[in-house]
Amino acid sequence: MIEDETQEGDGRRKNTRQAITDALIRLMSDRRYAAIRTTDLIQAAGVGRSTFYEHFPSKTAVLEAVVEPILAPLALAGAGRGNTARLRIMLDHLWERRALVRHLFEPPLSARLQRRLAAMIEGFAESRADEGVPASLAARGAAARQLVMLHTWLVGEVSCGSDALAKALVGVR
Repeated sequence: MIEDETQEGDGRRKNTRQAITDALIRLMSDRRYAAIRTTDLIQAAGVGRSTFYEHFPSKTAVLEAVVEPILAPLALAGAGRGNTARLRIMLDHLWERRALVRHLFEPPLSARLQRRLAAMIEGFAESRADEGVPASLAARGAAARQLVMLHTWLVGEVSCGSDALAKALVGVR
């Protein structure tokens, strides 16, 4: 009985988190992130204020949960552990939603996104101390290069297939 209750509780928790992240995605399709208030997000998710804060400490934490699946394959690639097939799937997903994703590359989100990606790259990277460059600096550089390439591709400034971009992103270190 206790096991069933725990699994049911975990399912409710997952569903609530999903409702909140889905609400942020819907809201971002209509307006900029900065124009979305936490109250708007709570109302759009159909949860109470206390429920929201049980799951996320802030609107920023919701955004981080939304972009985590995007950043994970980029971070692995930036750390030299990339998977071209996984990157291509993520790139195809972003391309189909490029009108929504454009908000991620606007200030102040772009800087936040770059810092988060750099931290993930640094966490995934094997020690490269013998190169004489601090890991945090190398990670920041890799994150900046990856995001510039991704943004340039998504806005159509330079065109190529997702396979080619995935291979290029795996090589960015």
